[in-house]
Amino acid sequence: MTVGRDYMLKKTTGPSAPKYFIDTQIMPRLVNAVGRGEVMLDRSAVRLGIRPSVLVGGAACVVAGLLWNMRSGRSGTTDRA
Repeated sequence: MTVGRDYMLKKTTGPSAPKYFIDTQIMPRLVNAVGRGEVMLDRSAVRLGIRPSVLVGGAACVVAGLLWNMRSGRSGTTDRA
């Protein structure tokens, strides 16, 4: 596909409705949630005296362990009558 000289003249004005919705509704909320998580992590690290990377690593290990237990628990179940 080639772009001609009058591409910008034919282009519609403004973003599409889905892009506008994502840019004005979803992205700001997502960025605010990530920011709240970062502030919470920083405050917890200061209060506990532990580096934030240690807290993130510990949380990741806990989540991985829970997922592992859920996965292995379902595959080993048998119906005992």
